[in-house]
Amino acid sequence: MFEGYAGTSESGFAEEVAANEAVARMDYLEDIYRDWNDGGTSTGGAAERISAEFERIRRELGDLPGVVASPARLRTMLEHLAKTLHPGVLNDCFYQASTAVCCKRAKAAGRPLPLHNMCLSCPNARRSTIHVPRLRTARDQALSVLDMRQMDREALPRLQVIALADYAAELDDLLTGLQAEQPEGGRHTV
Repeated sequence: MFEGYAGTSESGFAEEVAANEAVARMDYLEDIYRDWNDGGTSTGGAAERISAEFERIRRELGDLPGVVASPARLRTMLEHLAKTLHPGVLNDCFYQASTAVCCKRAKAAGRPLPLHNMCLSCPNARRSTIHVPRLRTARDQALSVLDMRQMDREALPRLQVIALADYAAELDDLLTGLQAEQPEGGRHTV
């Protein structure tokens, strides 16, 4: 918007926005790390890779639950992950072009095209319990549309009903996976 028809912005506003977004991404990533360090669970294609990286960081920091590690050092160690992190509603993306499902679909358009269902099964996706309420809401919305369809048989085409039912089932599976991994004694929040 600021770098469009009139050329580049002399005020530096776009750079300021980008810097604030980078700080917000790092804050969020630090919260994700602390949740993981306190026993929070995660699923998705990138969960194992990110957990291994968190494990390496924890070993280097000596950051055990209940021990306060140097916040500045932690942020420095997380910096490389923040560069690829794209926080999302139903999962977070730790983008790697070589494995990104959206890149495979982007060939025709010439740019990545995030598609809702593709992100859910992408190797770059990571979900934690912060996503549980959002996943539940999305599933409930799909089921609500299907319930309304039963009242009015002609409201949705058959293929859309199948797609919504499949989507609700996929979200149910994701919720089950996150809740099965949840540690006893409550929930960690990010």
